[in-house]
Amino acid sequence: MGNDIARHFAHLPDDEAADAVALHVETFWDPAMRDRLRALATAGDDALDPVVALAAGRVRDGVTRHETEAQPE
Repeated sequence: MGNDIARHFAHLPDDEAADAVALHVETFWDPAMRDRLRALATAGDDALDPVVALAAGRVRDGVTRHETEAQPE
């Protein structure tokens, strides 16, 4: 599923695509799915699109980037 999402953002540079994939994962995937993605990326699963592997390292638990960005500093 992550590879499908990465294809959707293929028109973006890899760094921006990874951010977009990470945001999607944080927003729509449940914690077990996020854990599985990180495990696959950590294991170096060759089936993962490189953008998805990059995004896996950017996925946060429990809070989306939108919520973090909305908080005053």
